[in-house]
Amino acid sequence: MLPAVVLGFVMTAYLAYLSGPQWIFFQFAFADFVGRAVNRHILWIATCVNFILLASLVWRYQEILFSNAQSIVLAVMLFILLLPWLRYYIEKSKLLQREVDEASVYIAMQQERQRIARDLHDTLGHTLTVIKVKTELVSRLVPNDNHRIHKELDDMVLTVRTAHKQVREIISEINFLSLQEELKHCEQLIKNAGIRVQIDYQLTNILLSSVQETMLAYSIREGVTNVVKHSHANDCSIHLYQNEDRVVAAIIDNGIGLSEKQHGNGLFTMKERMRSLKGNAEVTYDQEGTKVLLTIPLDPIREGVK
Repeated sequence: MLPAVVLGFVMTAYLAYLSGPQWIFFQFAFADFVGRAVNRHILWIATCVNFILLASLVWRYQEILFSNAQSIVLAVMLFILLLPWLRYYIEKSKLLQREVDEASVYIAMQQERQRIARDLHDTLGHTLTVIKVKTELVSRLVPNDNHRIHKELDDMVLTVRTAHKQVREIISEINFLSLQEELKHCEQLIKNAGIRVQIDYQLTNILLSSVQETMLAYSIREGVTNVVKHSHANDCSIHLYQNEDRVVAAIIDNGIGLSEKQHGNGLFTMKERMRSLKGNAEVTYDQEGTKVLLTIPLDPIREGVK
């Protein structure tokens, strides 16, 4: 796009140089076009080129432009210099508004899913627990010689336990957070902060349980949030891979480096999540930046799914 923009500016400036300053009004279209660029470097280069061309026109037609009749052209030239940036920030605002709207919908969906999971746990889960306890109590009150009743009661307890387990699994699925979807979200979040990002995902042949995947995704989100808020980094990379019988997630940035104390509750939460999976979370930092390392053991059964 940059060559086309520069060529457009040069052509209109050349025509203005030969035929008169009225050709400068054609640069409105090019200024608007430049303003739609998503790359600030292109915008700066085009603005510098435009400034040089406009300055040459002012020098060429200074007697005409500084006359009272043509003074409006000077104002137009100044506006043309500012127009690309005005257009750029308008487009940027629209993009940010779309992202805010999408995030609001996502948050609303997550809140509703959490509400349903909480209601299931508080109502059905509690009811099943009561039934299980009452059934076990009845089993103890029935005489030991009544084997038929004991068998039925044992079957009932087993059924309730199975139902309780199914409810927990449903709750886990409702609260499920996809690792790959979270990586896409983190990538966009890092880019929006003006940080270059690289995602290296090597777990395509690894099947994690829903709990493992959710816990790992939330921990990565916490690590990325620290990068965006506190690191002042220019580059960040996220690596996910298998190391023998463990799954490893590494978040690396070249920022100012944060101690464990500066990470605060975020690191504590990550450690608790990893500990619940018999894994580990650690942070190393130096002058080159910060590295967050998350590791969880891989289920031998799931490890074989390749």
